[in-house]
Amino acid sequence: MPYIVSQRRQNSDPHSYSNQIAMSAAAGEIETGGISDSSVLSIDDLYQLGEPVVADCIEGELACSVAIIDIDRLFRVSEMYGSECADQVLSEFGGNLVRLIADLYACVAHLGQDQFGLLLVGMDVAMATERLDRLRQELASCPIGWKGEIINITVSIGIAEIHGPETFDNYLNAAEQFLFMAKMSGRNQVVSDHTFATVVH
Repeated sequence: MPYIVSQRRQNSDPHSYSNQIAMSAAAGEIETGGISDSSVLSIDDLYQLGEPVVADCIEGELACSVAIIDIDRLFRVSEMYGSECADQVLSEFGGNLVRLIADLYACVAHLGQDQFGLLLVGMDVAMATERLDRLRQELASCPIGWKGEIINITVSIGIAEIHGPETFDNYLNAAEQFLFMAKMSGRNQVVSDHTFATVVH
C-alpha cells in the first residue's frame, strides 16, 4: 500500500500531499473499497495516508481537518429499488464527491456502507465548514438515475479540526460525533465546532 513520505523537511505545502495521493490513485496502487472511482480510497488506505500527513501538518503548524459524509437514508433506496441500485448510488456518489472536491487539497475514502471520509489539508474548521456546506448543496444537485427513476441524494456531514497529537481513530471519532449531531438535528446539514461558535456569536 502507498505511504506518504514526510515532506516536513522540504516544505509544508498542502499541494505536495494532494499530488502524492493523486499519483498513487492514478497508478492503481490504492484499493478502492468497491467504489468504481479509482480516486476513492479504502479505509485502510486512509489510515496509511492520513496518519503521516496529520503528523506532518501538526509539526509544520499547517491547518488540517477530517470530515465524515453520510448519505441520508440510503437504506430506503435499497428497500425501494434493491441492493443493486444502492450499490450504483454509492458508486456514482463517490465519483461525484471526487469531482466536486477537485479544487481542494484532500483525499476521500469509502469508510463502509453509506459513509465517506475526507482528510482536508490546509483547512481549519471554519474554512472546512463553509466549503463542505457548499459541497452538501452541490451533491444535492446531482441526482442519480436508475432504470428511469431519479434518486435525489442529501448528505449529513460532521467535521473535526486536528489540534494535537491524537490517534487517527480519535480524529475520526470526533468527526463521527459531529455527524451524529447533524443527523439527529434533521439531516442534510454540516455540524462542527465552528457551527456552535457561529450560533453563540
